[in-house]
Amino acid sequence: MASLTARLTRTLLRALVQPTFTPEFGLKRQRQRLNALQQLMPMPFGVRKQITPCGGVPAWRLTPATVHDAGSAQNTGASVMLYLHGGGYVVGSPTSHGEMVARIARQCSIDTWLIDYRLAPEHPAPAALEDALSAYRTLSAQGPVIIAGDSAGGGLSLALTAAVLEQQLPRPQALVLFSPWCDLSCSGASISERKEREVLLQTDWILFAAEQYAGQQDLDNPHISPLHADFSDFPPTLIQVGSEEILYDDSVRLAQRMRHAGVEVTLSEYPQMWHVFQLHAGYMPEARQALNEIAAFTRQQQKRE
Repeated sequence: MASLTARLTRTLLRALVQPTFTPEFGLKRQRQRLNALQQLMPMPFGVRKQITPCGGVPAWRLTPATVHDAGSAQNTGASVMLYLHGGGYVVGSPTSHGEMVARIARQCSIDTWLIDYRLAPEHPAPAALEDALSAYRTLSAQGPVIIAGDSAGGGLSLALTAAVLEQQLPRPQALVLFSPWCDLSCSGASISERKEREVLLQTDWILFAAEQYAGQQDLDNPHISPLHADFSDFPPTLIQVGSEEILYDDSVRLAQRMRHAGVEVTLSEYPQMWHVFQLHAGYMPEARQALNEIAAFTRQQQKRE
């Protein structure tokens, strides 16, 4: 059974947040609402925030106190994390995701860059991928990079990894994905089968966001829907997904295809959890458990180097 905190949070999300995710609400208001809601959550202690570009892309650099000499951390060859936030490629920012990502940085004891990539419809594909690639080039020139992301940011993490391998840049050390949205055609059965169980996203909003991001490109293009990417040389990957979300099948199909390609992949399903429940790690035990799993996974991958 889900914790009492989780049950209360689920009720509040369904009543206060899910109604926001409709095309009619308007992107400007959605962006403002998400930023305002997350600003209610205080940043965790022990993490230093710097607002500084990464590869020419605006970013928050989140450095935990456990990472010594933060100013030169990149030059030591230590692993860093590049985090790509979610929001359907149309909303989301370091402000909306900074609190969660700071907790991840602290839990994993890793210098983390949360970039503010360009959003659609003002900047449709491939703008987000171009920004992510620019940041990755800069970070990978200094040492190993773990790529992480949630929802659309998880899909962008996959598209970025495929682009990195195509361009023969240093392979990412690992991938960490929360409920990755990797099929923008929304062909998974869970889109309809789990519609009544979802407490955050709405199907019409997802379809709207896909259209805004893809622009004139085919939704089955691997750079748009990386479920169709070539996974043959992908790094070890951790995928976390809630059992109650409409994008559930994206994670399941992704794990299946990655395993078939020979990738070392772990799919962790969290019962009775919703889309990107990790956002509530400040007070919800299930989300804290997920962050503990991420920390153990990233430590394991760093030891391999």
